[in-house]
Amino acid sequence: MSPKARQLLVATSLFAGSILVVAVVISTRNRSAHGTNNSSATREISVSNRDGFARTQRNLMRQPEAFNLSRRLGVRFASNKREKSFLVGTLTIGSERRNAQTTRTQTDDGEELEIRIAGSSGALTWDRERGAISSSGSPAGSDRELIERLVFDSPDQFVLAQLRGASYYTIARNVRPAEAGDGYSGPTWNIVRVDHRDPQQGNQRQSSWRLYYLNTTTGLIDRIVGEVNGEQIVAELTWTESSGEKVPARITWKRQGHAIMEYSLTNFSHADQGGAR
Repeated sequence: MSPKARQLLVATSLFAGSILVVAVVISTRNRSAHGTNNSSATREISVSNRDGFARTQRNLMRQPEAFNLSRRLGVRFASNKREKSFLVGTLTIGSERRNAQTTRTQTDDGEELEIRIAGSSGALTWDRERGAISSSGSPAGSDRELIERLVFDSPDQFVLAQLRGASYYTIARNVRPAEAGDGYSGPTWNIVRVDHRDPQQGNQRQSSWRLYYLNTTTGLIDRIVGEVNGEQIVAELTWTESSGEKVPARITWKRQGHAIMEYSLTNFSHADQGGAR
């Protein structure tokens, strides 16, 4: 090859290499620019989705025991809905038996209750901010005790109390009755203590805590133990299914083994309120 031809070949190679380098640089810059834009767009979409999620979703998974129970009960605890449950039943206190209608309305931080008892002049209510309220204002001892039993001795409150910051402690697992022998094959329970004390209400409640006995086979609550004026009150639950939901068919409250009050369900229904409130 002549010297002139060799010089031409080298120059051509250098020129092609320069083009290749320029092309790589441009391509890298383009990818970097597009990558930055895509990342920004992704972040914007992510923030938008997160804000929307916060507005419509409730985190019912903070407490595993409560979340597991909510799934067993049915669909009324869907995180993106605010359900309203309507319960009709009979309330027996001593020898007196009256019809009672209870409405449990889910909110972003738990629920609100309205209780109407046949023969009473007004409704009994409960919400997080005001606590127990009767038609005349602050309820008397018997009305307050009735409201708190219907509010807190329930599976709904066990699930939703986590939304207002109630504390859950599993204090024992696979508990058997005290009299169970070596060959015992009956039900066992996981016992969960829920501290219902709310800073907004201080110590207004008659009982600031409950022990919930969850059956290890069914996953449902069989018994709830509270304390009023130093005496234990035990609520025993039996279950039924209505409108695709599991709800207590009967709740019997006992003091020192003697029944003091009973609620029997006759009808249950629920409906979506139409989204977050």
